[in-house]
Amino acid sequence: MTSALASFAVVLIVVDAAVLLTALGWLRRSSQAYALKNLSARHTLETLRRIHELTSNVAGRVEDHLSRVEEISRELASMQAAPGGMAETAVVDAVSRIVDMNRELAGQLVEAKRKLARQADAMAGQAVSARADLATGLPNRRAFDDELGRRFAQWQDQQVPLSVVLIDVDQLTDLQSRHGPESVDELLRGVGQRLADTMRATDLVARYGPDQFAMLLPGTSLAQARSAVERFRTEIAAQPYFIEGEQVKITISEGVANAMPGDDLRTLTRRTTAALIASRKAGRNCAHSHDGHFCEAIAALDHSGEVTASFPRDLLRLASRFKAEPAAPHTDALTGLANRRAFFETLRRRIAGRHVENPHLTLMLVDVDGMRQLNQAHGHLVGDMILRVISQIVRTATRSHCDLAARYEGSKFAVILIDMPPTDTLAVAERVRRAVGACKLMAEGRDLKVTVSIGLAEWTLGTDAVALIKSAEQALNAAKGAGRNRIQTHSPYQQSTAEHAPPASRPLDVA
Repeated sequence: MTSALASFAVVLIVVDAAVLLTALGWLRRSSQAYALKNLSARHTLETLRRIHELTSNVAGRVEDHLSRVEEISRELASMQAAPGGMAETAVVDAVSRIVDMNRELAGQLVEAKRKLARQADAMAGQAVSARADLATGLPNRRAFDDELGRRFAQWQDQQVPLSVVLIDVDQLTDLQSRHGPESVDELLRGVGQRLADTMRATDLVARYGPDQFAMLLPGTSLAQARSAVERFRTEIAAQPYFIEGEQVKITISEGVANAMPGDDLRTLTRRTTAALIASRKAGRNCAHSHDGHFCEAIAALDHSGEVTASFPRDLLRLASRFKAEPAAPHTDALTGLANRRAFFETLRRRIAGRHVENPHLTLMLVDVDGMRQLNQAHGHLVGDMILRVISQIVRTATRSHCDLAARYEGSKFAVILIDMPPTDTLAVAERVRRAVGACKLMAEGRDLKVTVSIGLAEWTLGTDAVALIKSAEQALNAAKGAGRNRIQTHSPYQQSTAEHAPPASRPLDVA
């Protein structure tokens, strides 16, 4: 009887210990999961204080329970040592008391677990209000939406460029089914940290969805954002990731769009999502951008860091999309730049706003050399794609928050440069000329060599828009007449052009 009773008591203590370990293990996991540095300090300390009280109470109750069990065990031992041994009623009473105590402790542990669950929910609510994602420690979707609203208002008021990126982590569902959600959370933390390390200090990366991140790139044009997202994609693909000691291959799919006239938050988000969907449909591990008209794949960088563009055979399908997309009244449908009408209106307005203390305004005309021959040799669709590539180069080389880049006519682009001295405008023109000359273009498997000629004219007090355009055209014609692939400036004081051409031994340098 005594050995059976002792065994029964051991079983009860083991059950008690199992219940306690379950509760404490659950507490430990909850504390680790929710004790994030991004939470409000006051709320976090208050919640941790309550959890500490619960832990202390549970430990005290267990200690009291064990003391009472030990006391009953001593009573049973003394009864067994007494003359006549233990009465059956005493044994039954002792067992009954142990069972009642076990039931009481189990109820207390269940109640403690419920309180811990409520505290965990409270901390989760604090995390949301503190705008932190629990799994990665990054800002959450609420924080991203708030910052997007603020940056979008800044773009509307000050025309500071704004690009938005959505990122899918590819095959995350398969990894979660194979390795479990906790391992995937660790993986997401690694991807999020890699994205944050690759960004600038002014950018924002956030956990947007279960397998998604979102990024804000303020002060970034679409052309610059296209280069950035390709850099993000290659960085993630090159980084080794491990789950439970097993190396896994992680890739991302991206969509990017920038704020444009006529946008609101809904249309900007919708265009970014459309670009991401295009990357999914293209097989993932790639990036697309939406320029306000349609989605376009972002060319991968080659080993030298230069852009490699190629023109597929199904250009007819792309041409049909050009025709199907409605054009904005002030936007060129092909390039996404301002159109001729917007250029003239802006130039007249900028000239009217010039004054003696701040006179700098320069007009830059860029023309593709030999465009007619390129169209004849490869077709107008290839010519259209060349113009789109050059438009992106022009947009990247200028300041979209104050300068204006426009499709002037045919193969010509016009750029209005504001508050920039002549030496700086010449440097901008040279950046455009060099970038076009270094760009690797292919059509039907053959390399295309494309260059541009550039004319610059600086505005002077008393000059109207027509006279300034005429001066820039004279400089552009002089550059073409001098052999193309060079820059000419029109002197407003001598009414002549000055050539900025490289020596013959260095055809892409400016003397």
